[in-house]
Amino acid sequence: MGDSTFNGGWIFAFLIIAVIFGWGNGGLGGANASTAAFATMADVNAALNAQSVSNNLGQIALSSANNNYETSQLINQQSMNMLNQNNTNLLAAINGFNAVNQNIASGFNSVNQNIADLGYKMESCCCSIKTMLLENRLQDTQIQLQDARNVATTQAQSEFLLSQLGSYTPGAAAAYSR
Repeated sequence: MGDSTFNGGWIFAFLIIAVIFGWGNGGLGGANASTAAFATMADVNAALNAQSVSNNLGQIALSSANNNYETSQLINQQSMNMLNQNNTNLLAAINGFNAVNQNIASGFNSVNQNIADLGYKMESCCCSIKTMLLENRLQDTQIQLQDARNVATTQAQSEFLLSQLGSYTPGAAAAYSR
């Protein structure tokens, strides 16, 4: 955690600058006799304090920027997680609706097939009922025809027998038998 460019060697750099620009009468900057040009201990302390405050403020600003970045990354990740979960939920819902639609379609297909089969069975049933009714009518008509033939045959035989006997009187047969 360096607090300057020279990693703590800033005092050495300050001394070099002071020597170059005339610390004392024999400095590299020439013979400046003015005492106002010299830095006092209070000036050095004030410069050190200002530098420390500046470094601390820079570190606070950097820490705040890092915290803001990390917070935005956490929010960004949370948003991404929520979007992914939402997409997963939407896909599950769409797949569920598709499955329901397929079940409904196949159910209606089965219903349509059953209705068509029922129509065929009803027509077949109706045809067999009509056929049975017609057969029953034919059988009844044949029975009536046979009964009519039997009656006609019996009547014809009775007439033939009576014609062969002559005139028949019912009480006359009893008189002969006595």
